[in-house]
Amino acid sequence: MDNVVLLPFNLLRAPNLKLQIPYKLLRPHPMIVFTLVFLSYFLIFSGVIYDVITETPSVGGYRDPYTGLVKPQAILPGRINGQYIIEGLTTGFLFSVGALGFILLDLASKQKNRNYSLLMVLAGTILILVAYNVCIVFIRKKVGNYLRY
Repeated sequence: MDNVVLLPFNLLRAPNLKLQIPYKLLRPHPMIVFTLVFLSYFLIFSGVIYDVITETPSVGGYRDPYTGLVKPQAILPGRINGQYIIEGLTTGFLFSVGALGFILLDLASKQKNRNYSLLMVLAGTILILVAYNVCIVFIRKKVGNYLRY
């Protein structure tokens, strides 16, 4: 059985090639890698895959009870597992803003200059708090009495 498997390797030989590996292509710049990873983080948390599969509309609409006109609606209320495209992109942006806040906090711990470090801690904390609070507003808009007693 082994001879049958090894028979093609006895008849054919691999060519002896002297190929040079392009080292510039193997190691991209770290900021390019960070940008690609951060962009994929944004797209995944925006729910782009869900939007493509379910073919969701970009925005919705509701009929105003007073005027009878259809008004645009950016957040799909009452359904925690559904979204409009603009809602997903906005939420992904807010998650990315929070992630940038944590990156600033990490960079502040490595900073030698105290004033610059304090500024980075302040900016990172503000970004995290803004992203968190706006996400809570979005969830309250979707669910109603979320985190209210």
